[in-house]
Amino acid sequence: MDIETESQTSATSKGSGTQSIERAARILREIASFSVHGLRLSDLATQLKLERPTIHRILSCLVREGLVMQHPQTRRYLLGHGLYELGLTAATQFKLQAICEPSLKRLAQSTGDVAFLTIRSGSDAISIARVEGGGPVTVPAIQIGVHRPLGVGAGSLALLMLLPDDEISRICHANAKRLFTYGGLSVPSLLKIVKHCQDVGYATHDSSLIPGLSGVGTVIRDSGGAPLAALSVTALAGSLSQARQQELVSLLRTESRVIQNLVHQAHLDTTDLRGRV
Repeated sequence: MDIETESQTSATSKGSGTQSIERAARILREIASFSVHGLRLSDLATQLKLERPTIHRILSCLVREGLVMQHPQTRRYLLGHGLYELGLTAATQFKLQAICEPSLKRLAQSTGDVAFLTIRSGSDAISIARVEGGGPVTVPAIQIGVHRPLGVGAGSLALLMLLPDDEISRICHANAKRLFTYGGLSVPSLLKIVKHCQDVGYATHDSSLIPGLSGVGTVIRDSGGAPLAALSVTALAGSLSQARQQELVSLLRTESRVIQNLVHQAHLDTTDLRGRV
């Protein structure tokens, strides 16, 4: 083999290896998006537009490594315990949750409702912390660590409404099938909610977004001014009058400013949430 051929073979090998890693990452993210019920191999092949043998080969490797598991009865694929272990290790590097915890407690105690901290992950939102205020509110639809479509929930909505209009539209249409599982929510309905939030200057929703619940949310910005996360308060539907909304928005903005000052002092920004290469 001459030098040129060897170089080309090496480059092809590296490209193939990188492609496999990228595909594995896409598979993990897709499974995470349906983390409660999991996905079948055929679902993954359809949604990722990859051949079934390719998906099966990568899944088999991920299962061996403990990053994915297959439910013994449904045969659906779910995130594995290995990812949980890696997450526990990675969590020690991220200060955001610890920084926000006192604010979440103050919000919950002062409102009697449920306070959430939410971050964005691509076209999804993840609530990473919640504090209950002792009131009658239960929020089974918003679980900690579970991916849900961006825009579902007040904190998630606060992150979506700040994006450029074309990106908002792209994300909503990409999530169309998943949105429907939230009380039959449609793309036009969500876009209408987003437009209303943009008009009033903060995220707010009634029970048309999450049945039985209403919420208000505001963003937390990093040291460069980019949206880092969102604070929100969720209450029973019908309990958020206009006056009550304004009261909650004031509380949320006060706590957001407190957190932003702490974030600036800690030199924490969006790259800390996305990781560094």
